[in-house]
Amino acid sequence: MALSDDECLQALDAYEKHGNEREAAGELGIPRTTLHNRLIASRKRKLRRPLVAEKSVLPVFPDDDIDTEEILDHMERRFQKRQAREQAEHWFAINEPTDEPIAYSWFGDPHLGSNGCNIPLLRRDIEIIKSTPGMYAANVGDTVDGWGGSLVRLYADNDVSRQTERRLARWFLEEAGIPWRLWLLGNHDVMDGSLVAYLEGINAHRIPMVDWRARFRVVFPNGCEIRVDAAHDHKGSSIYSPVHGQKRAALWDEDADIYIAGHRHNWALASEEVAGGRVINLARARGYKYLDEFARRRNYVIQQCGASIVTIFNPTTESPVRRVQVFADVEAGADYLTWLRSKK
Repeated sequence: MALSDDECLQALDAYEKHGNEREAAGELGIPRTTLHNRLIASRKRKLRRPLVAEKSVLPVFPDDDIDTEEILDHMERRFQKRQAREQAEHWFAINEPTDEPIAYSWFGDPHLGSNGCNIPLLRRDIEIIKSTPGMYAANVGDTVDGWGGSLVRLYADNDVSRQTERRLARWFLEEAGIPWRLWLLGNHDVMDGSLVAYLEGINAHRIPMVDWRARFRVVFPNGCEIRVDAAHDHKGSSIYSPVHGQKRAALWDEDADIYIAGHRHNWALASEEVAGGRVINLARARGYKYLDEFARRRNYVIQQCGASIVTIFNPTTESPVRRVQVFADVEAGADYLTWLRSKK
C-alpha cells in the first residue's frame, strides 16, 4: 500500500513537536524505523504544513476629524454664508443722512511706501477732504506696493520695508482722519497674501472693504439714488480711450450713473447721454505714483493731474447732467462743492 501525503505530514508534525524520532514514533504508535522512513519521504516530496502566522494585535486610532456628513453640513452652511455675502454686496446701499450736495473723492492708487509716491500731493488732498464739509473718500485700491510672489525682489528697490508699508496702510485707513465711504482691494493689495487680512482686522470703523469691484447705490432721504460702478479696473482696454473699460461696462453690464476705476496710472473723464436719456460718467484716477520707472522705460506719458477724481452728487436737481459732476482735481471739486452747498 502506497504511503500517503497525510501519513508523511503526521510523522513530520510529531517530529517537529517532540524533536526526536523515538518520542514522535511513540505518539503515533509506530516503529521508529517507520517514522524515519516517513520523514525521508516527506523531505523527498517537499511536504510542509502551510505556515499559520500568528495574528498581531494592532492599535486602533480614533478618527481625527468629524464625520463626512458633518463636514458636508459645515461646507453647506459656509457656502450659504458666502452666497448671502455676495448677494448683499450686489448694489448695496450707502445711505447718506442729508439731501445736501456731497462729494466722493476717489483716491487713485496710492502705492504708499513706493519711492515714487507723491506724498506732498497726497497729504494736500487728505487735508482738503477732511476740511471740506460734505466731502468723503473712497479708495480704488493698491494702497501699497505689496510686492509678492516672483516680484518680491522689487522690495529691494524700495526704501521702506513690508512692516513700514503696513504702518502706512494703517495710517491711511485709520489714523489720517479720512472720512471713508468705500475701500477697494487691488492687485497689489493681495500680492503678499496677508495684507488683506491685516487691513480687515484693523478696519475698526467697518468701512465697506470689497475685493476689486463694488456696485452700490448712494441713497438720499428724498429718495434720490445715484448708482456707482467702481472697480480697481474694468475689463477691456484701448490705446484710443483710457476709459474704454468703463464704457464697455456701461454698454454690457448693469446700468450705473458713474463708472470709475484706477489701476493703469493714467486719468481721463468722459460724459455722454445714452439711450433713454440716461447720462453716464466715465472716469479713471491716475493715482499718486509720480516717479514710475516702469512707465518711463516703456515711454508712457507721465501725467501730472488726476491723481484723485472727485464726483459731486446733487440729489435735489432735476437735471441728469448736474446730478453727477466730475472733477480731476481735489481742490477744484472741493471749491465747487462748497459753492454748491452755499446756495441751499
